[in-house]
Amino acid sequence: METVKLSAQYRERSSKGAVRALRRNGETPAVLYGKGVGNMLIKVPTRELEYILNNHIIGSTLIDLDVDTGEKRESYLVMCREVQRDPIRRELLHADFFQIELNQEIETEIPVVLVGESQGVKKGGILQHMLREVTVSCLPTKLPEQIEIDISELDIGEQVTVGDLKAPEGVQILSDPESVIALIVAPTLEEEVTEEEEGAAEEAAAETEQGEE
Repeated sequence: METVKLSAQYRERSSKGAVRALRRNGETPAVLYGKGVGNMLIKVPTRELEYILNNHIIGSTLIDLDVDTGEKRESYLVMCREVQRDPIRRELLHADFFQIELNQEIETEIPVVLVGESQGVKKGGILQHMLREVTVSCLPTKLPEQIEIDISELDIGEQVTVGDLKAPEGVQILSDPESVIALIVAPTLEEEVTEEEEGAAEEAAAETEQGEE
């Protein structure tokens, strides 16, 4: 379990113009919610939040949020549940933080990491990584950064599913056990798909040319 620090300040509910001004000043509007805190409007330094997002796995990272209310400072153990970005400029627009209780289980998504080079790939097969995250439930103190699965013995035509994962002690995997994580396909199948796509593209181009005539 990894914990990082993030500073925050309480903010009053304000107009859209005031919220845009916050962003121009290098702050991201956010909300902190949970049983103990209710719903608290806050703002966090955009640079600090971007650093966390770029250098840590959000689904498996606990954040020590230090909130300045103006009268006092209080720390909350939280997770970042969601961030909103501008679809074009990718600038941070808003963030949601959820308060965590150490004695209560949480549900979150963590990465699935493939380990090793499969036998099938060595024979020329193509590795397809289908599922990159699984949903788990556990106490915050048991939260793993990721779950690894060894694919060294995976041959062409074989696959690994969620049911093949070995969860760490105290962690329950909630994702469908039949969901495919990775499989090795024969290169001929890849070539056939490529040829079909090229053929479809050529047909579409020919139809366009006829229409223009």
